[in-house]
Amino acid sequence: MLFLVGIGLSERDISLKAIEICKDCELFIDRYTSMINDQRVEYLASVIGKQITTLTRSEMEEGSRQIIERARTRDVAILIGGDPLMATTHKILYTAAKKLGVKVLAVHSSSIFSAAIGESGLDFYRFGQVCTIPKWSAHYTPVSFYETISRNMKNNQHSLLLLDYDPIAEKSLLINEAIDTLEKAEQKYQQGVIIDKTKIFVLHNVSMPTQKNILTTISEAKNLSISDGTSVLILPASLTDIEKEVIASMYA
Repeated sequence: MLFLVGIGLSERDISLKAIEICKDCELFIDRYTSMINDQRVEYLASVIGKQITTLTRSEMEEGSRQIIERARTRDVAILIGGDPLMATTHKILYTAAKKLGVKVLAVHSSSIFSAAIGESGLDFYRFGQVCTIPKWSAHYTPVSFYETISRNMKNNQHSLLLLDYDPIAEKSLLINEAIDTLEKAEQKYQQGVIIDKTKIFVLHNVSMPTQKNILTTISEAKNLSISDGTSVLILPASLTDIEKEVIASMYA
């Protein structure tokens, strides 16, 4: 059987249910789709009591058939940051296993999607489509994320912005890089969505001891000195009275 095991957002987020399942499995971990450092892998190996093998990107994608075939004759568990069925890579693996007649079970855990929204104080039901701010290069400058933000704003919906993650460098886009990309996209579209006084939530290392929740403006966010770990951004639409009250309490 194949188990896709969510390990949450921080080192000790793994559930007792997940630990019990993993004790009887051949263990792998996906460090490609989310940031999981060596210390966290060592901790997981110690609490589970088994060695954990890291899967490469090619093993997770092109080599997924081999993982599924292993699960045909033994219990195999893949540890996945956050919740196991949020990333397309894991949904494809789940679907492929089902098609090949291999039993598969997802063990759910905390996700940045729900955690970040909760930490912001905003109403979950008022969020529009999620988008990712990519890392630009000389020949790669996609701006479709701006269209998503603009559409959300027109519908009076909040926008959750994920920051591009580089698994090789093991870091996500920095805050000032993300803000710079947002401003360059604004220069292209000129719809007035991203201006200096635009409010923005910066939620850094959510669920970790080093967590920081900041409500600021675009102009001030550029000067934030946050370089370690991972962050997500939220661009709020207009706030309801309840949201204003909750935010005033949480960000006092």
